[in-house]
Amino acid sequence: MASLTIAELPFHERPALELLHFDEDRDEVDHDYAGYGWARVDHVWLRGDDVVRPVDDVLVLGLHSPDDGQAFAEDIEVEFELAPGRSVIVMATQFLEAWLPKLPRDRKAIVLAICNPHRAVLRSPTSTIPILYPLGDVTSWLELPTEDHDARIHLEAETWCTLQA
Repeated sequence: MASLTIAELPFHERPALELLHFDEDRDEVDHDYAGYGWARVDHVWLRGDDVVRPVDDVLVLGLHSPDDGQAFAEDIEVEFELAPGRSVIVMATQFLEAWLPKLPRDRKAIVLAICNPHRAVLRSPTSTIPILYPLGDVTSWLELPTEDHDARIHLEAETWCTLQA
């Protein structure tokens, strides 16, 4: 298979529940899940620093950082498993620079659902909307619907940071 550029990586729109791995019946976090893609989400609840905040009209980018990834102060390694036994590593900032112009621009914010175990402080890529990203690992969970609200997607990390447009 020929080498791919970052812009040619198979990063596609997926249903939000599939992207965040809610399509399988699971009660625990699946630490082996390495899915990636993007989804339009009407509402997501970000949990961190003992605060829960809703973010509306979001483009969620699901990315995977390798468990044994190298520590960088201002970047995160992103792994794309292209086939069994074949994956590529790219830097998050390079990935965002290549992909942000290709993604829909009809949302109010972008949320990066990516583990950031080394707590890298990302530099701002070219974006016309705020980008929210985590410090620490991210877990996703689905709050079931009640009489008062529909199902809610929660993304939890130690802290959520914002890169302003």
